[in-house]
Amino acid sequence: MEVKDIGLAAVMIISSIVITYKWLTRLGDSDPVIIISSMLLVGSLAIMIILLDSRLRNLEEALDAKERSIRINIKGVEENLETKIDELSKNTTSTIGEFSKRLYR
Repeated sequence: MEVKDIGLAAVMIISSIVITYKWLTRLGDSDPVIIISSMLLVGSLAIMIILLDSRLRNLEEALDAKERSIRINIKGVEENLETKIDELSKNTTSTIGEFSKRLYR
């Protein structure tokens, strides 16, 4: 977790406490249970968002690693295929050359 994530979570919790307190004082009695439950609600929401962000970053890193390995594998296959095609074209050229020599004899 980064410092900005923790800071934003703290801001979310503090703002929920202030909003709930002000809202309840305008309506009459302020119940500390409501204030604490709103703090827990917003705190759990903030933690859920932070954990979701962490999971998304882990998935992104895993996808990047797999993408790199696939690129390397494709490059290796491409090089192998290229050498085989070159050998095949040389063999085909030499075979065609032999056939053309036999035809002219």
